[in-house]
Amino acid sequence: MVSIVAMICLASTEWMLPALLKPLIDDSFESAQERISFDIPVLLIILFVGRGILSYLATVTLHLVAQKIIADLRMQMFSSMIAAPSRFFDEATTGKLVSKFTFDVTQVAQASTRVITVLVKDSVVILVLLGYLLYLNWMLATIFILIAPPIGFMVSKVSFRMRTMSTHLQDSVGQINQVAEESIRGQLEIKVFSGQEHEVGRFDKAVRNARKYQMKVVRTSAALVPFIQLFVASAIAVLIVLALKESANGTMSRGEFVAFITATGLLIPPIKRLASANEFLQRGIAAAKSVFSLIDSPKERDSGSIRPSVEGKLSFKNIFFTYDKNEILRDISMEIEPGEMVAFVGPSGGGKTTLLNLVPRLYEPTSGEIFLDSRPITDYSLVNLRKNISYVAQNTILFNDTIRNNISYGIGQAASDDDIERVAYLAQLGEFVNGLPNGLNSEIGDNGVKLSGGQRQRIAIARAMLKNAPILILDEATAALDNESENFIKKALANVSHGRTSLVVAHRLSTIVNSNKIVVVDNGRIIEMGTHLQLIENEGLYTKLYKQELDKK
Repeated sequence: MVSIVAMICLASTEWMLPALLKPLIDDSFESAQERISFDIPVLLIILFVGRGILSYLATVTLHLVAQKIIADLRMQMFSSMIAAPSRFFDEATTGKLVSKFTFDVTQVAQASTRVITVLVKDSVVILVLLGYLLYLNWMLATIFILIAPPIGFMVSKVSFRMRTMSTHLQDSVGQINQVAEESIRGQLEIKVFSGQEHEVGRFDKAVRNARKYQMKVVRTSAALVPFIQLFVASAIAVLIVLALKESANGTMSRGEFVAFITATGLLIPPIKRLASANEFLQRGIAAAKSVFSLIDSPKERDSGSIRPSVEGKLSFKNIFFTYDKNEILRDISMEIEPGEMVAFVGPSGGGKTTLLNLVPRLYEPTSGEIFLDSRPITDYSLVNLRKNISYVAQNTILFNDTIRNNISYGIGQAASDDDIERVAYLAQLGEFVNGLPNGLNSEIGDNGVKLSGGQRQRIAIARAMLKNAPILILDEATAALDNESENFIKKALANVSHGRTSLVVAHRLSTIVNSNKIVVVDNGRIIEMGTHLQLIENEGLYTKLYKQELDKK
């Protein structure tokens, strides 16, 4: 509000300069021979001091609002993104999401500052100067007003094209971010497989597309401004000729003539800025669509409200799951008692991980229902449901922080040093951590880049242990461990899974032979279920997989 008021006040003073020139020419030159008047020079100084103060207030307060808009939009975007379902991240690319937070939101802010400045300040300037011209000579001023309709027509014709090009520009910037992000994350593969030339080509294509659409926006805007200036200049030329005739006929004084021409000349810069503002307005509109599409994206369905303590009994009733028209799970039904360790085995791509992801509701089944302690899991609030689940994913995700903070992630200050050290020891991190200069306070780099795969996975296991939830999900938690570490981890997992419902996906069948129940999943169906000995006696797929593993040793 302060900024808008300051801009209006600043724009309202625009007529004062030509108004001061009129008495200066009509009166001061006539009286200069008698005495020199300092009234108008003093008034000029006061005028520009006041305009300077108003300009400062308008600029600073408007940019303060713009930065607040950027911060608020980014917070809303991030809150919406964090609350989005897993399918959203399956379909979105990292680069384009990052581009929304960096490029798109700044386009909105730039539009909100530059366009508001032009629309408020320059529109008032034009209205004030036109009002002053009408006051001086309404007949001549009317001619100038007649050029407004053709200017408006030209602006409307180019606006759609500029908005379309701005949308393509945003997509190309997102592609630049995507290629850069993938090249940073996959720099080892790029080196080993000599993919530098391929990645340079991808990046060059993205950069050239961004340049192409940027130049299309610039060319369109640059072509519009000269056309408008031509219309305005033509109108001013006509006005000058007519004003000269008026002055020659004696119906307009010298001071009125200079004031009229000066005020007319002062109209050119704001009209030019209004034409140029259309570029930023169309960019802002296109960017706003991108920003608000993220803010308004659907959230995870969370209609549950109950928050009871959980024992850990799970029931799967006729579960089907379809993803992109592909049926991943077919008619899954089984019962898991509290405290049982249930292992899921089978060929890769059979649906094991997808089945486990349904328990914390990372995905929703297409049909069928999952019950927790005889209640549908949809009756639980998402926060309460997931508070009762510890999870070690197939792809370990760590944060660019210390080992301590990665282990206590989500628990924070509630975890004591003793608890963190205990789970680190149980996850076989003791020897490794003790060898580091800063111990548990050592930084691990982006996604644990400073650690080996086995060390990263052991930190994830320690994190799951520390959460101490009644349900434990381990999706190939020992896949990246060597044989020696695996033997220690098997003992640690036996300890941490005691008294908890444990769901384990494993390709190394030696790690799950002591499970209470082994479920063999193939092509989205449960084809076998039983203990290790029962399945060996059946001589089915499990027996085949187990023998293949023994042959490899």
